Amino acid sequence: MGSDDLYNKRKVERQRRVSKKINERAETWLVVCEGEKTEPNYFKRLFEYVNSKSDRKIKFYIDGEGRNTESLVNSIDNYFGYCDNLVKNRDIPYGKIFAVFDKDSFKKGQFNNAIHTAIKRGYIPIWSNECIELWFLLHFDYMNTNITRDRYYEILSDKFGAKYKKPDEHFDMLDSEKKLGTAIKNAKKLYCQFEDEPSFAKRAPCTTVFVLIEELEKYLGIKLT
Repeated sequence: MGSDDLYNKRKVERQRRVSKKINERAETWLVVCEGEKTEPNYFKRLFEYVNSKSDRKIKFYIDGEGRNTESLVNSIDNYFGYCDNLVKNRDIPYGKIFAVFDKDSFKKGQFNNAIHTAIKRGYIPIWSNECIELWFLLHFDYMNTNITRDRYYEILSDKFGAKYKKPDEHFDMLDSEKKLGTAIKNAKKLYCQFEDEPSFAKRAPCTTVFVLIEELEKYLGIKLT
């Protein structure tokens, strides 16, 4: 084999390796949750459900940080420092990184800063104000009244016909195949209602979980609703 042929062969191999790495990066997503059980359990089942609807699969890694509220709100760096270390210490090239957190874990200024910090660091913030239970409730009804987390628990208990418990498999309990479209429609309606409000902390009730689902639909080329 001549030198030119050898050079061209190696060039093709390098290009193939680069292309493979780019594809692996694009198809592997990381979701870092502030909570330890509720959000990780839900998003794991969501990704599994979405993959079952598409010939093209997406790899995912769901991590629940599980810090207690007191240590978390001392500084948003406690949360995002954890996110950064998780990315840095794992030899996995992620195509997209989602930072999931609730308003009720932060003071108003911290909540706004958390969203801006996520964007600045290249993460996609998936936030709920007051809590992710709003997203669960939107599977059943549209609601634009800001209430407490405990009140969400009470309403969801009525909807589920059993006491609401955070560790439960909420994706399955929501019967999401039928209700996911309703949740997305209701969440987007709430979000649009607050588009002119510059303070994220004042956008209540509001949730951006629908953004993650739309990202999945776009990447996989499917429509879930």
